[in-house]
Amino acid sequence: MKKTWKKFACALALALAFVVPQMAPAAAADQPARPVLSVDGRGEATAEPDMATVAVGITTHASDAAKAQNDNAWVAGEIQKAITSLGIAEKDIQTRNYSFRPTYREDKGHTNEIDGYTVDNTVIVTVRDVKLTGKVIDAALSHGANEISSLDFSASDTRGIRKEALKNAIADARDKADILAKGLGKRIVGIQNVSENTGYIETRRFAGNMMMAMAKDAETPVAPGSLSLSASVHIDFILSD
Repeated sequence: MKKTWKKFACALALALAFVVPQMAPAAAADQPARPVLSVDGRGEATAEPDMATVAVGITTHASDAAKAQNDNAWVAGEIQKAITSLGIAEKDIQTRNYSFRPTYREDKGHTNEIDGYTVDNTVIVTVRDVKLTGKVIDAALSHGANEISSLDFSASDTRGIRKEALKNAIADARDKADILAKGLGKRIVGIQNVSENTGYIETRRFAGNMMMAMAKDAETPVAPGSLSLSASVHIDFILSD
């Protein structure tokens, strides 16, 4: 009889060992979830530009098609030589837009008569030493360029500014959450979810008319100013009961 009781007790213990762990999650599920506080944070960071992109326009016109084309090529070559003499690498001088078109007489009775040819050539110069920007513009204009259509300032390394913007966004979210939690008589005890959205650094752009005015005086430096980037985060904070 005693042996039979011992066998029954062992079997019961083993059965409970399997049953109790399976019952535990169900008991935990019955507990109410802790309150969650959802907060958005925003942060910004700034950086000094260390690069510039200059759009140089070259327009030539002649009554002969070959001459219009050759004149444009000659001016572009002179501009390239002048710019490379400043230390700009040839790989940083690229033709972006090139067009060749006939022009027509506008006087009455001759509207369909070709009176010449116009060649438009836009050369993009990447200036990796931002201090040379003014000299590049002056060199282009003094060697035949007749337009500076745009000037963009940018930063070569954006990791640092992105990191700083995200840190500021997180700090902003946490500061808001602490104020709200304290007002509710709660404490932040954890984080349930985090999402982020980091923008792109917007280049600082000057329009063509402004560039032409700035380039009239070769001694006047071009001020790049500063660039900014914004980041935002959404954080779900877990509050104390």
